[in-house]
Amino acid sequence: MLRRGGYGFKLYYRIGLFPIIPKKTDNKRIWIQAVSVGELSSLAKILDTLLQDPNIEIVLTGTTSTGLRMASDKYKGRVLVHGPFPLDWFWFSRLAWSRVRPDLIITVDSELWPEHFYQASLRGVPALIINARLSDNTFARLCRSSLARKLLLPKGLEILTTSERQCARWSEVGVPDDRLQVVGNLKVDAVTSSSENRVSPTQLKLAFGFKESSLVIAGISTWPGEEELLVETIGQLRDEQIDARLLLIPRHAERRKQVATMLQNKNICHHLRTVSRDAPDGTLVYLADTTGELGTLIQCADLALGGKTLPPNRGGQNPIEPIALGIPLVLGPNFQNFHQTCGDLQVHEAVRTAESAMEAKSILLELARSSEEREKLRLSALAWMNAQGSPSVRTLEKIYTLLSISP
Repeated sequence: MLRRGGYGFKLYYRIGLFPIIPKKTDNKRIWIQAVSVGELSSLAKILDTLLQDPNIEIVLTGTTSTGLRMASDKYKGRVLVHGPFPLDWFWFSRLAWSRVRPDLIITVDSELWPEHFYQASLRGVPALIINARLSDNTFARLCRSSLARKLLLPKGLEILTTSERQCARWSEVGVPDDRLQVVGNLKVDAVTSSSENRVSPTQLKLAFGFKESSLVIAGISTWPGEEELLVETIGQLRDEQIDARLLLIPRHAERRKQVATMLQNKNICHHLRTVSRDAPDGTLVYLADTTGELGTLIQCADLALGGKTLPPNRGGQNPIEPIALGIPLVLGPNFQNFHQTCGDLQVHEAVRTAESAMEAKSILLELARSSEEREKLRLSALAWMNAQGSPSVRTLEKIYTLLSISP
């Protein structure tokens, strides 16, 4: 909150003071909670479909300031109500529920709100988690604690998971099999939808201060240590007379000062996007220190490293966005949070993985030197994407079933 600010927006929502809006007799009201930008982005196709249905009303809440800004920009005037999620304490949650009065609540990804779920069970309102996944830490805690399972996984909770592995985890912590369904990762549809608004790679390169012929390596949602490795990589390529440039997108935009200081200390010609959108010619590193633009900015990338995968970082970031664009992607060994997706990508040779930072650098150098190898990886990535179908369609089918209405 201190780093990003913006938490004064509709602060009264956080204590449950939602507007009271009468319900139409024949309408169904869905309360959707999506914490931040990533979760909200994955809902694009689902929200667009639901908002076209005259019999459905949407109350859309979020938690982070960036997610709330995105919701306001994209859905203001289209949803019934949008604003911050109430603090998950009895008084605040009960007050919010008395005003919202939903017929169905939906949370996204790994959101487990015990009081929110309790209020749903008191009123007999179905609760659904979509794109559901359990991280290693959350899974371990739920396995250890029966109290945590009782609080966080109430009877009647419905789960739509991203993979068979995730489905097995939810089953192991006590969710009945008849309330579990594998539908795939919603990010597949989100990036397919956003990719319809393509930007010219040449225009992006020129805006970043690169040449049209430059080889662009993207650092996608990078964490500490990964930026340094990428700078070393383009330095070595430039020593080989390859015009390599770096598009650097840190996972947390507020790390801009730390990353910029590192680049300055290495005497690297760089530019911050928050200073101006267009960089001067001759820029070697374009630091995209903003939030929510990744899908657009990486469209000029010839090659990418997936962030939070190189030790000591752990967990990984969602690989689907670059894969959907056919960007050759290199990952370190630590992609535990997306194990099923990354494992499937490995099986289909749609991604390259490394066991160490040095091996990741070696693979990046190899791919940078060979357009043929990059093209093979690009085609494999696109083939994998085309085989995924539409998780959003399967999710919508479940939503309409729980509402007991026909789509």
